[in-house]
Amino acid sequence: MTEVDPAARPVLVILRAGDRSLHPGWLAGAPPETRTWDLHLSYFGNDPDPFPDRPADVTVSFEKGSKATGTVACLAGLGARLDRYRFIWLPDDDLAADLPTLNRFFAIVAEYDLDIAQPALGPGSFVNHRITSQRPEYRLRFTDFAEIMALGLSQRAFRICRPYFDRSVSSWGLDFLFPKLIGYPDRKIAIVDETPVVHTRPGGKGPNIALVRGEGVTPGQELRRIEKDFGIVRSRKNLAAIPLGGGAPIVFPPAKE
Repeated sequence: MTEVDPAARPVLVILRAGDRSLHPGWLAGAPPETRTWDLHLSYFGNDPDPFPDRPADVTVSFEKGSKATGTVACLAGLGARLDRYRFIWLPDDDLAADLPTLNRFFAIVAEYDLDIAQPALGPGSFVNHRITSQRPEYRLRFTDFAEIMALGLSQRAFRICRPYFDRSVSSWGLDFLFPKLIGYPDRKIAIVDETPVVHTRPGGKGPNIALVRGEGVTPGQELRRIEKDFGIVRSRKNLAAIPLGGGAPIVFPPAKE
């Protein structure tokens, strides 16, 4: 396998990580020098020295709060470092994957110049939105939706969407808002079926939602507020797909997912 210059990695993965984070598995399955992405852990637990066995190039910061509030604080701390990446992935810490799968996911994102993308959820996953379930006959599906749990943004989309991360403490509603902010359908949004991950915990049961409820707000209330403030009508549609072997897009008939 080809070695990758760490200084030239085009992708930054920013993970809001707790003590049960599955990210060590993301670093397995291939030689570490083949990794095409940097990893930054935004830790929300109480251990003063979390993940001591992490590779030397995996950075850590400490931000309490929900996924959204912690991410906002983390981004502020990362500062100008964010500018050098072409794609920024903001997954949850309960996704099971390995290094070759994530390398391939980011390669497909670059190949199709995607602005918003997520890997599909493979067999055995807890699925919150049916559209995110893997369709193994496809390489990827162009959609009008990607779930905040596993969503990434191109640098141009990140710059547009970043000021709105704190509009939802729970992060609910942001996955409907971001496509509108970037000017969908003029930009490309996709769910990548070739590189499935496994969502290992049921939605709404993790520490993020508990933190949100502790602040006296419910995710549903936040979702409805975003819909009202931005005039959003919820939509989760498959628009077209690239077959697994490549080729021309297959266009889906207009129908709601």
